[in-house]
Amino acid sequence: MKNILSLLLIIICQMGYTQDGIVYYEFTDAIGVGGGNGEIYNAYTMFSKDKSYYVAAKDSLENAVSITKAKSHYQNSSGSKNKISNGLVLSAQGNQVVCNYSTKRLDSNVFDGKQIYMSETLPKFNWKITKQKKKIGSFECILGISNFRGRKYYAWYAPEIAVYSGPWKLNGLPGMILEAYDEGKNVMWNFKSYKFPITVKQDYTIRKEKNSKKVTFLTIDAFKKYCINTIESNYESAIIIAKSHPGMTPVKAPMTSYYIESFE
Repeated sequence: MKNILSLLLIIICQMGYTQDGIVYYEFTDAIGVGGGNGEIYNAYTMFSKDKSYYVAAKDSLENAVSITKAKSHYQNSSGSKNKISNGLVLSAQGNQVVCNYSTKRLDSNVFDGKQIYMSETLPKFNWKITKQKKKIGSFECILGISNFRGRKYYAWYAPEIAVYSGPWKLNGLPGMILEAYDEGKNVMWNFKSYKFPITVKQDYTIRKEKNSKKVTFLTIDAFKKYCINTIESNYESAIIIAKSHPGMTPVKAPMTSYYIESFE
């Protein structure tokens, strides 16, 4: 009888793992500013045992007030203005990340004036799991720390949700990441709510632009070159403008002031 109950428990657990769930976040983009003083987006990560789908900066996730948000200036700690925002930067597809833990692949896209699509090997995070704990929602969470592409990340994960997923490209902890931020709080994900299970079958693929017949996925090295070239182009444009504006000194900002990932 004891063996039968144990077998039933294993089967129930396995059935649970095959179901989908979803975590909703508040995502703050303060890139180039820091301190969490940035635009706030709605985001979510949908997950199964072996896949996850993340999206933010999607027009259908925001309300009309957010979409028409007025221009605002952000100030850094010294009081000087170093970023101008035109409100939320949205697209129909949003900025997406699909992690496939079975094939060890990651597909993503980002809207940078145009849609840029990328495909890479699933990144490995060397997480240091600490003894720090705190409650997020109804979940007891543990803090993990790791460095990834130019930033140091702090991630609070819930062992109770036994998947390796999280927001954006953050993954690999023994539980769902419910809250995360980099050391300077240039990017932040705060937990809003959790839903499990999702009864409707979910689509774990990148949503492409409407009517696009063919999409080219860049390698991560090609995306790195794209980022470098974009920053160089912006700097060269600033030099040309400065010639007509005496006293203006063009500054080439580091990649961390433009993108979440820095390859410098």
